[in-house]
Amino acid sequence: MADDATRSERPSGESVDALHRRGLREMEVYLRTGDLAALRRARDLNRRAVAAASEATPGWDIHLRNLANAEDHLYRHTRDLPTLERAVDLYRRALAAAPAQQPYRASYLYGLGRALRRLHQHTGEPGPLEEAVGLLRTSVRMPSQGPAEPAAQAGALAEALGDLYELSGNPDHLEEALGAQRLALGRTPPGSPEEEARRTNLAAYLEQWYRLTRDRTALDEAVALLRRVRDDVLRDGGTPRWQQTVNLASWLADLFRIDGRLGELDEAVALLQHLLEADAEDSFDATYRLMVTVRVAGLALLRAELSGQVRWADRAVRTLQTALRDLPYEDINHGVVLCELGKAHAGRHELTDDPADSAAAVARLRAAVEAFGLHESCAGNSRAAASLLASQLLVRHQRTGSPADLDEAIALRREAVRDAPPQDHNYAALHAALGQSLMERFHTRHDLADLDLCTDHLAHALTALPAGDPERAPVLATLSSAQLARYQHTAHRPHLDEAVATQREALRASRAGDSTRPALLGNLALLLRLRHDTDGGTGPADADEAVGLLRQALALRPGRSDHNRITVLQLAEALRSRADVLGDVADLEECVELLRTLIAGYPPGHPAQIASRSALAEALHKLSLATEDGQLLEEAHTVALGAVAVDTAPVHARLRARATLGQVCGTRHDWEGARHWLTEAVRMLPRLAARDLTRTDQQYVLAREHGLAAEAAAYALQAGRPEQALEVLEHGRGVLLGRLLRSRDTDVARLRERAPELAERFVRLRDAQDPDPVTAAVQPEGLMREAVERMRVREIEWDLLMAQIRALPGMDGFLRPPSAADIVRRAGNGPVVVINISIRCDAMIVADGAVEVVPLRTTLEEVHDRVARFLGAVNAPGSGAAGLSAVAARQETVAELLEWLWDTVTGPVLERLAATAPVATAPAGTPSAGTGAAPGRVWWCPQGPLAFLPLHAAGYHGPRADPDRPRCALDRAVSSYTPTVAALHHARARRVPAARSGARPLVVTMSRTPGQGALPNAAAEALTVGRHLAGPRGPVALADEAVTRDNVLEALRHAPSAHFACHAVADPQDPSACRILTYDHATSPLTVTDVAGLRLDGAHLAFLSACATSSTRHDLVDEAIHITGAFQLAGFRHVVGTLWPVADELAPEVAESFYAALAGGPQQPGGASAGHDHAAHALHAAVAELHSRYVWFPSLWASYIHVGV
Repeated sequence: MADDATRSERPSGESVDALHRRGLREMEVYLRTGDLAALRRARDLNRRAVAAASEATPGWDIHLRNLANAEDHLYRHTRDLPTLERAVDLYRRALAAAPAQQPYRASYLYGLGRALRRLHQHTGEPGPLEEAVGLLRTSVRMPSQGPAEPAAQAGALAEALGDLYELSGNPDHLEEALGAQRLALGRTPPGSPEEEARRTNLAAYLEQWYRLTRDRTALDEAVALLRRVRDDVLRDGGTPRWQQTVNLASWLADLFRIDGRLGELDEAVALLQHLLEADAEDSFDATYRLMVTVRVAGLALLRAELSGQVRWADRAVRTLQTALRDLPYEDINHGVVLCELGKAHAGRHELTDDPADSAAAVARLRAAVEAFGLHESCAGNSRAAASLLASQLLVRHQRTGSPADLDEAIALRREAVRDAPPQDHNYAALHAALGQSLMERFHTRHDLADLDLCTDHLAHALTALPAGDPERAPVLATLSSAQLARYQHTAHRPHLDEAVATQREALRASRAGDSTRPALLGNLALLLRLRHDTDGGTGPADADEAVGLLRQALALRPGRSDHNRITVLQLAEALRSRADVLGDVADLEECVELLRTLIAGYPPGHPAQIASRSALAEALHKLSLATEDGQLLEEAHTVALGAVAVDTAPVHARLRARATLGQVCGTRHDWEGARHWLTEAVRMLPRLAARDLTRTDQQYVLAREHGLAAEAAAYALQAGRPEQALEVLEHGRGVLLGRLLRSRDTDVARLRERAPELAERFVRLRDAQDPDPVTAAVQPEGLMREAVERMRVREIEWDLLMAQIRALPGMDGFLRPPSAADIVRRAGNGPVVVINISIRCDAMIVADGAVEVVPLRTTLEEVHDRVARFLGAVNAPGSGAAGLSAVAARQETVAELLEWLWDTVTGPVLERLAATAPVATAPAGTPSAGTGAAPGRVWWCPQGPLAFLPLHAAGYHGPRADPDRPRCALDRAVSSYTPTVAALHHARARRVPAARSGARPLVVTMSRTPGQGALPNAAAEALTVGRHLAGPRGPVALADEAVTRDNVLEALRHAPSAHFACHAVADPQDPSACRILTYDHATSPLTVTDVAGLRLDGAHLAFLSACATSSTRHDLVDEAIHITGAFQLAGFRHVVGTLWPVADELAPEVAESFYAALAGGPQQPGGASAGHDHAAHALHAAVAELHSRYVWFPSLWASYIHVGV
């Protein structure tokens, strides 16, 4: 291309030397004045010189180089690619023509290298840049003509290497660029015009090196260089360049973030503010000014957050409001300023709690999203603004408790994540923000699906962030919170240790001046305090470290922001926790003072104050007990009253406030006040376990409040109101069971008569919330999450439907919990014995339309101790299928427990029943326990830890028995169990259908179970059962490989009775996952949820000859979530289960005795057998027979229980 251009120039007769000299003069004019016409004349003259010369002309290479230089300069003005390509070609020809010893070869290499770098910048092709770096490396090593060229060559090499680093990401290229720029500065004569630019460039490379390596010395040197540049310019009476000032301010802010020195932050703000006010350079256009304005506001806001001084936030708001007024709406930067102004209002709200700022932040950020939507190029900005809007909605949710704000925030962040490609520089931040939002909703709603989603998004964020990136700190902190939540759900200690370790990693990843550091310190303290409390105070180092960390956090964050309040609350609770263990009154006194100050700073109606008020009431309560100071107790009462007055807080916070007030009233001996407030707390339990939570999550939130109903009932008894005690126990126990029973009760039949359309909608919604177990197998995670979202929508629809139904005449009580009068009526002739264990221990005998209270001589602490020792004996390795020899050594513990149980619980109740009214007598012909007498019926309804004990077997057995005074429950009553009075009423009220033609009993046998020990006697047990249930066609028999989850569920739909001889597993963390072990249990477990979801019309009897089918989690024992309860809920009127593992050797004997007694039971009118309705007496007879043979081994026969009518 250069040949064509030079050939077009016709020789004019003027000599080559003359053309050369004229061309140099024009080039000098251009370089001095920037006159583009002079540059064009220089280019034309050099073209004519090249055209007039030839390769034989002396200085041919110089003429080529001069023309190349002119073309190169002209390209910088025109951006014309052919012009640049001519320059590259001419430089190549000059190099090729130059003699080996030509002193200008370094200059030619330098010129070609610069031109190639520009060619790369124009085309984006990497080849020219790589070649440029090689050529410039060579030129730097060669001797050059003139004092300025060595420095310029080194500077050009640094620039090319910088570009190559940006292209390749190779740190070696940046390190070499840094060295080349140092060389350029070193070769620059002091005081030369280029010195300023080369110092500035070296500072820029040092800052890049800092960002790459986090080498603090590089950033220090960069700041020092720019400060020197600025000082030199000011000393000479000049004005510093805008970009230098902006860079210096930015880097000072970076230094502040490292070491937290406020002086550096203040200097940065002052530099930028002065820059805006000076407006000294014409090149500082409106866009650039706007960028500086935004930075000034951002740094001022950071200063406000760190100092707690509102004036800095005011300054940020004013600065941005002024910028917004001068900016047209259609300007692409309008959204930028709106976004920053929204952040400024949000920051000021953190300091002032002014709702107007919160509202302004939301409004400005919504407008920013809308403004960015006008410009296709602003998709990334729109996502960022939506994320900020979500953050402010979360803040408002935390202040007002609005679930709509929380749900909108999550929806916005989901949309942002969905639209962001992995290469988006905000990819990690968007995933982290969504994870944080889901964590917030989990803490509000306790929905495990939100926790799972949160963990997934945090994992995405951490994968996208490199090691050493400080942005990992907040992501790790949220992950630690998720691990903590997982621990709280499962009580699995390793999850807590993981949370502590992850939080420590988050703290290490944060920088000293990071504004989030106080929160990170507080979170670690919270985890250490929890671990200390979990360990029962055995690890005082955790408690001491927690207090120390929280004091550090408070020192770093002065003022009254919401974050500060959280830290104060955490410190107060840490001090209280340490006082509980060490008994240090000084810790408790400091806790009280902190909380008093904290409460005084809350604005009226702030929902977060309820936690602080409850904590202060609890602390004052404890301090009053420790010091016997009645005034402190009265203050606790006043504070607790203030807590329950806050009606905008989440349900769990309001529930705990009422519980705290009730406990304070109890200490004041205000029995009626204690009963009232604890009952109010119990009434909130169904709302806490909302229908739109998964079953597991409902269990979790109820487990946290175990014992609440028992305490409310105890205070009701203390107040002399036994009917209310019974009512609150019934409402607070079996919350999930009661909800399901009421949705399947006779109320539904009445609704069908009065409003068939509403009844149809009710059934549809009920079934959707209680899914069919056959189709409720383990779902893929994504489908499960979609299901959870649908559940939230259905919950709203359910509430609306309930309001419509209850508005109908006579239907206002539809599905509501029963009143005390209803409960007594539903107990029938009884007797039902409801046993309550709490601050006082009592049995309530419900019979003949009345409630009689029998005080029990024991304590909650003693019951817990007895239960722990008993369960340790019956559940120890070697129990059940391992054999009889392993059982013998543990019988003394079991026998002692049964005797204590008679003396303290069962005996006093049965003695009272005998003294007042005999228990319901057994039908004539019932087998007795050996005396020939016909014992009557009694239904036990134990609460709390007593539910793990065999009340029916209590007494003195064998040589310890007194023949003149029988002290044995087996001799006094036929015992059955019920989780609640309502459950017994529901079972009694169910229609007993006539035997269905062709219906066959089901017998399930698992002699061999994958992953479990063999049950060699299961086959013999199945033969025994089959012989008794032969009938015309015999039972449906499923054995071993045929025992799959789906096969069993399908067979249960048609079976009038079912017998299971197999293994069962009680899940200690998730009772709904308790399961009967089918052949495919590893992939398709047959769980409590599956069985409870059945609705069986013709089901009479289920005999569960399996291990611990009535066992459940200790803090969910009142919910009766176990295998036995699941079969009762499915529709079986009678269920035989076990409290602990049973011996495989004896299972066939028990089955033989039971079914023989069932067949030989009392007769109905006309001579027909009473059949299944004789199940309780049949089991009583079977256990009595086993007792007579193995009286020395109570763990063998006391495990079997009857649940039902």
